[in-house]
Amino acid sequence: MRKAIFIVPALVLLTAYGVAAQNNQNAPAQSPPTPGEPAKQSQPSIADAARKAREAKKSEPKNTKVFTNDNIPGSGDVNVVGNEAQGQNAAAAPPPAQATLAEQEQYWRERFAKARAKLARDQAELDVMQREMDRLQLQYYPNDPQKQLIQSVTRSDINNQQSKIEKKKADIAADQADLSNMEDELRHSGGDPGWAR
Repeated sequence: MRKAIFIVPALVLLTAYGVAAQNNQNAPAQSPPTPGEPAKQSQPSIADAARKAREAKKSEPKNTKVFTNDNIPGSGDVNVVGNEAQGQNAAAAPPPAQATLAEQEQYWRERFAKARAKLARDQAELDVMQREMDRLQLQYYPNDPQKQLIQSVTRSDINNQQSKIEKKKADIAADQADLSNMEDELRHSGGDPGWAR
């Protein structure tokens, strides 16, 4: 019985060795490259890839804009997308008097759509803030009793969240006032009240 246990793995090993040897005999023999013929490589070396990357980097155009304290805007935040106030001022400018009825309608509809989108965004943010406030009021700190004691006395998390909610409510009130002012402006300009929808 013990001989059979050792013989079976030995047979498997010999069979695998024989198959590997047979595969090597069936493979076409590769001749070494002749002195005039360059060696064929299946993949470029890492050094070649690095050289190519350096050459490609040299041929790329370079950014010639240099930023200094003199040419960076001093007031407001630097924004990649653009200044929001500039976009609002452009939208607030009334359409020219010689604009066609279709151009005036498009102007007012875009302006009202932007104002409504801002109001909807602020209302959604307020909803999230109120949910966070509900969570904070039920917050329990089982792993940090010291923090729980501090929060039970000072309620700093809840107070901070409440101040954010009050600010967002003020923003929503301002958005609603802007919509009302735009409706008055549309009415005074002689536009169709349906453009506000």
